[in-house]
Formats: sequence, structure tokens, C-alpha cells
Amino acid sequence: MSCDLKSPKAGAATALRLSFGLSLLLVGIAHYMSLEMFSGMVSDGLGALTILGTIWAYVLPALMIVGGALFAVGMYYDVASWVTGLALGSIPVGMLLKPVLSGVALPDVMPMAINAFIWILVYVMVVKLCTCCGGGSCEK
Repeated sequence: MSCDLKSPKAGAATALRLSFGLSLLLVGIAHYMSLEMFSGMVSDGLGALTILGTIWAYVLPALMIVGGALFAVGMYYDVASWVTGLALGSIPVGMLLKPVLSGVALPDVMPMAINAFIWILVYVMVVKLCTCCGGGSCEK
């Protein structure tokens, strides 16, 4: 069954998609604007994997920008979902890897990991609504 584009659900989906996409896009741009600081934060505490953290600090904002832009314009939801999921999913994993690799205190990274999980929950809602309303068909 196709979603009625004049329905409240379609309006909510559009508002959430635009807000999420633009926010993700802006966060990615902000990370590039302070790349030296961001790179240090990402790679700090990764022990032997520091170089991978530095490389990821350059890749992560690009994934956020691409995913956010695609969600904002409402195109290529499959690509937007994959790049955004990869970007957001890597954050709690990377944060929680730091206590294991270098002894960073768990309470120091938990707030950032929890924040990432909140982004992931919103991401899941956006993907669910985008593939239901305005991006595909709704299954009952």
C-alpha cells in the first residue's frame, strides 16, 4: 500500500528526514572545520590502532556529509542508509574500544557512546519512515 503524501505520517517523515539529514551534514562539516582536533580525539586512546583512528577521522565526516545530504534531498536511500549506518555505528564501537586497548576509563567514553546510540535510534526511525513514506511502499 502506498503512503498518502498528504498524511500526517508523511509530514512527520519529511520533517524528521530533513532535520536528521541536515544535522548529520552539518556535524560532518563541523568535523572537517576542526579536523586537527577531531583527528586527535578519534585516534587518542587507540593504542596500536592509532593510525587507523587517524585515517577514520578523515573518512567519518565524509560519510556523514554524504549520508546527511542524501537524506536531506530525499535521494538514494539505500546509499544514504549504508554510509550513515557505517558512520554512526562506528562511533560507539570506536569509543568503547579505547578502554580495552589503552585503559582509558570507561566513564570517560560512555557519554559519547550513549550519544551515538541516540543518533542511531533516530537514524533507524528515519530509515523506517523514509522507506515507508515518500521512498517506497508501506507493508501492512
